[in-house]
Amino acid sequence: MARPKKNAAAEAPAKATRGRKAAAEKPAKATRSRASGSDEKVYKCLSKRSTKRDAEAKRALTSRLNRAAGQINGLQGLLENDAYCTDILVQVAAVQSALKAFSREIIVNHLETVVSVDLKKGNTESMNEFVKVLQKQFMNG
Repeated sequence: MARPKKNAAAEAPAKATRGRKAAAEKPAKATRSRASGSDEKVYKCLSKRSTKRDAEAKRALTSRLNRAAGQINGLQGLLENDAYCTDILVQVAAVQSALKAFSREIIVNHLETVVSVDLKKGNTESMNEFVKVLQKQFMNG
């Protein structure tokens, strides 16, 4: 049986009020402008370290993230249009696949650069840290 659609016009003011109220209550994210004065945001990392990536690597990673973001937007559209459940699940699988591909690129890059360099120097700290991250991500440990 089809569900009756809610009156979107009646809901709009309530949603807008909630959104403004929620936005006003949330503290602003800690971001800062780059030293060059551009409007780009710099997001704080959990660690105090960073990884320099060349332009091609950044482009490839950004492309993968944009693909995942587009698929998430597609999910929102499917939901708004009352799409069939299995159609939504197929799109969820596509999003998960895109994020897994992104993770794979990050993992390979980290192993080839940071971990291998540290291991050659006899430092196992980055490898131990990496194993813990992989356990959390893939083994729910």
